[in-house]
Amino acid sequence: MTQLVHKCIDDAFMKLLEGDMKEAAEYFECAERENPENIHILLELSNVYYILGELSKSICYYEKVLRIKPDSPYVMYRLGVAHYRSTNFSAAVNTFNKIIESGKHLPMTYLWLGLAYYHLGKEDKSIAAYRKLIESCPETLMANYYMGIALKASGKYDEAIVYFEKLLNKTNKHVSALYHLGRTYMKNYNYDKAKVYFKQALELDPENKNASEMLGFLSED
Repeated sequence: MTQLVHKCIDDAFMKLLEGDMKEAAEYFECAERENPENIHILLELSNVYYILGELSKSICYYEKVLRIKPDSPYVMYRLGVAHYRSTNFSAAVNTFNKIIESGKHLPMTYLWLGLAYYHLGKEDKSIAAYRKLIESCPETLMANYYMGIALKASGKYDEAIVYFEKLLNKTNKHVSALYHLGRTYMKNYNYDKAKVYFKQALELDPENKNASEMLGFLSED
């Protein structure tokens, strides 16, 4: 690397330490213009733009890294998350499935895959992904929550209740889980149970409008 590239990188990291992401990105871009095939510079640009919320630029740089080093599961994972955050759920699904096919995936890949499938309206595939996560990482509480959400959306209320209750057995202060468990009991025509969980949600979050509205609806004569 040239002296200019080294200076740009040093200045970029100094700006990162100062919390100035935009200036850091400019210095990394300066380094990238001089050394466009450097994976480390491209990866720093990907991550900085991701933090800045400039997801199209982040995706562009992750894809540049993968053209140089296509067998990087970490970069593919980050690319999939960036696609998900930019609401390109189909691209996210394709990316996460490629990582899984490579056999080099982290368990959390299944969580993001399940979320992407859910937003595409493919609840069965979403549920299958969450099951894989729970099999490989059973202590993950998030999997129980999102599994409950997907099961409720697909009309599998009894099973959804099981997963919400598993989560609440570990932590009874998850307001969203309490609310959705109440909604699931409503869908299952168990209104007394639904009231119990809406009340618990409101005890933790008195400003929760959704729980308040549902409890008010159930309390009407």
